[in-house]
Amino acid sequence: MARNIKTGDRIVIVSKGELKLYEAKPRTLEAEAGLKEYEVKLDLIRDEDYIAAHKKISESVSDEAGRFKNAGEAHGVSVGEDHNLEEEIEKRLLNLIAQDINAIAAESNAAIFLTVPETVEKELMALLDAATREKIIKTVPKDFIKTDKEALLERINEA
Repeated sequence: MARNIKTGDRIVIVSKGELKLYEAKPRTLEAEAGLKEYEVKLDLIRDEDYIAAHKKISESVSDEAGRFKNAGEAHGVSVGEDHNLEEEIEKRLLNLIAQDINAIAAESNAAIFLTVPETVEKELMALLDAATREKIIKTVPKDFIKTDKEALLERINEA
């Protein structure tokens, strides 16, 4: 069974377009003295907003398809190939998020609690370094990016 959040732990909250990093700080004098290390409050350390996730596809591409000669057609002109632009943008965002999580893990020896939407959890975990995955104490497959930090503590500890 995974343990609860205690003083010094880091909490990484991920959505498809945002990352928040919190650090568990002592909430009481007993916690500060190390007597009640689970009495913590969360302090926001970092808030990343990945702009590409919020853009519409129409803002990234023109509305005219490119034209090029098709090798199979001697005189015809063919419309450009279909591209999976949305999938490509999502992959790039996940790579950026993974790089940021790896950097967070590398800068501290603190244990990490991670929340990530269930739809991208497996992909994101595969992109993380082995050293980062070792520091992750608990992964919660939910999108808590808009959750109040007091409620966040409860939800992660209950999961």
